[in-house]
Amino acid sequence: MPAISIIVPIYNMEHLMRRCIDSLLAQTFTDYELLLIDDGSKDDSWSICQEYARKDARIGIYHKENGGLSDARNYGLSKAIGKYTIFADPDDWVSPEGLDRLYATAEREQADMTMCDLYREDEYSRHYVCQRPQSLQAAEVLKELFANIEGFTVNKLIRRDVYTRFDISYPKGIYGCEDQYTMAAILLHDIKIAYEPVAFYHYMYNSASLTRHYDERTYEMDMRVLEMFRTLLEGNATQQLAVTYQENAVFTRAFWNGRGYYSSAAFKQRFAPFRDRVSSLNEMTVVKGCMVAACRGWYQSAIKLVLFLFKVKQIIKRIKSFVAYSGKV
Repeated sequence: MPAISIIVPIYNMEHLMRRCIDSLLAQTFTDYELLLIDDGSKDDSWSICQEYARKDARIGIYHKENGGLSDARNYGLSKAIGKYTIFADPDDWVSPEGLDRLYATAEREQADMTMCDLYREDEYSRHYVCQRPQSLQAAEVLKELFANIEGFTVNKLIRRDVYTRFDISYPKGIYGCEDQYTMAAILLHDIKIAYEPVAFYHYMYNSASLTRHYDERTYEMDMRVLEMFRTLLEGNATQQLAVTYQENAVFTRAFWNGRGYYSSAAFKQRFAPFRDRVSSLNEMTVVKGCMVAACRGWYQSAIKLVLFLFKVKQIIKRIKSFVAYSGKV
């Protein structure tokens, strides 16, 4: 039985998945199985999975009908046999020493969940994101999950039997909060938590997220997710904190992605009450100003300005990256 099961759900990632898989195979820790779950890809992802499986006996490959991210993760968990599990997304990558340190800490502390730091980056910049919780008590980490701790499962080594012990699986039919919801479900239980100060995971920012499709069904799904958290945390002291967090997430997604759906008047009609909340959001000052303007009826102008400034910022990053590269050459 391998010590760790690494689960990678894959859907149409032929151009990006090799970097992810290669970085996992380059781990200094070697006692693992790598499960590649092809979720009904329509490109050459499955062929690439087969190629890698022929090269390394630790790789297990599975091809299934498309069911979404949560379904692929649940499928991976059903096939995993490792003592611990961790997930990776095929468009990200990992540093080579990460699993070694996570596993050593998990074993030393006999932890159910071992957390670590991560990087947020794009092709031009990288930012270290510390994920050290203020307390290692599950109830306190649950509160921080809606404040300053990311809900990702990719930077958390979790005992596989935690999922079966508490009958926890990833929620199907939603998009964007699967990890956070599952982490909240786990943290409702008095599990043993440890922390290792290493940035193991490189979370790649995709600028295409600013142009994702948004319509009334998106809003309805976001509201359903909100109710899922309300129900999950009913009777828990964290419920209101989670509800406020998810309400803000509904507003934020609408602001960033709703340009092709909301008129300025429609945005104001739905989100005017959020004007007084904008100051508490984790956004740059100029973005907050535009959000307030959107709540007052100038959404289309505000989002055009923000997207323009974002493009300018990316150009500046590109120039700085080119200058730095030229200097090294």
